[in-house]
Amino acid sequence: MTISLLAPRNHLEREPSDPRTEGFRAHAAECRELANRCWQEESKRRYEELAHQWLELAEQRQRSA
Repeated sequence: MTISLLAPRNHLEREPSDPRTEGFRAHAAECRELANRCWQEESKRRYEELAHQWLELAEQRQRSA
């Protein structure tokens, strides 16, 4: 009997990506953190939109790689 020690892949895991893509994701995380700290709704909305745009860039880069 053989036992597999590899963890099953799930939909939450993503393929390893290049440093630039990870940088885009880091910018998105920073924007989300700033949005969470904002008390002004307009500023919060803008940071959330920036986070979304950074994530779109990361996804585009990952697809083209």
